[in-house]
Amino acid sequence: MFNQREQRALIGLTAALLIGMLVAIGDWYRPSQSEEFSVVPRAVAPPPPRQVIAAEQGPLSLNSATVEELVALPAIGPKIAARIVAFRREHGPFARLEQLTEVNGIGAKTLAKLRPLLTVE
Repeated sequence: MFNQREQRALIGLTAALLIGMLVAIGDWYRPSQSEEFSVVPRAVAPPPPRQVIAAEQGPLSLNSATVEELVALPAIGPKIAARIVAFRREHGPFARLEQLTEVNGIGAKTLAKLRPLLTVE
C-alpha cells in the first residue's frame, strides 16, 4: 500500500508523536519542574495613566516642554516626543499649535487630542 519511503516517514512521525506524548506525561506527573519559570503578578507597580499626569499639570508649553514632559501626554510616545523637540530645534519655536502637524507622526486626530493640553506661550 505504501512505498518504502512513505513507510519510513510514517514510522518517523509515529516515533515523534510517541516521544512527545511521553514528555507531556512526564510534565504532567512532575509539574514542579515545568513551572520553574512563573510570572509573579504585579511584581512592579504599573505606571500612572498618562492622561492623569498631563491633566494635573495644566496646559503644557509646547515651546519649552522636554521629551519627558511630552511623553506624559496622551498619544505621544518617546519617538514622537523626540521628533517634536528636534523639529523645534531645527525650525524655531512653534507660533501656533497647528504647526505640530508638520512633525512626522502627528495628524489631525492627534492634534485634536492634544489641543486642550498644550499652549504655545
